[in-house]
Amino acid sequence: MGRRAKKAPVQTKKKIKLSKRFKCPFCANEDTVECKMDFKMSIGSLNCRLCGANYQMPIHHLHEPIDVFSEWLDDCEAAANPRSAAEGATAAAAPRYDDEDDDDLPEGSGLQRGGSAPKPAAAAAASKKSVDLGLS
Repeated sequence: MGRRAKKAPVQTKKKIKLSKRFKCPFCANEDTVECKMDFKMSIGSLNCRLCGANYQMPIHHLHEPIDVFSEWLDDCEAAANPRSAAEGATAAAAPRYDDEDDDDLPEGSGLQRGGSAPKPAAAAAASKKSVDLGLS
């Protein structure tokens, strides 16, 4: 007769705690900026206890205090460098492609870049024909 098998203890993972106190970008003191998340009002706010700097932004249920702080830093940087922020916004809105090589495309494929590429005769004739589907 043997002993009864014992159940192995459940290993619980330690949850990583994210900081709620940060270094102030204006007075450069550690742990003086406190973040308060009001999910009912959907507002995240930051306040520095020493210099009085504050920031608020709209939040949702997935935001963490570090998200609000990093958004504050981004807004401070955009206010300090308005020209570079405007360039960054236009670059994000309209990506530029430096690759102008279309040598790997066969000429008859109809996949040339731009509208100024000459069409082959068969493609030009096909685009001029109208097809009656009999739906009218």
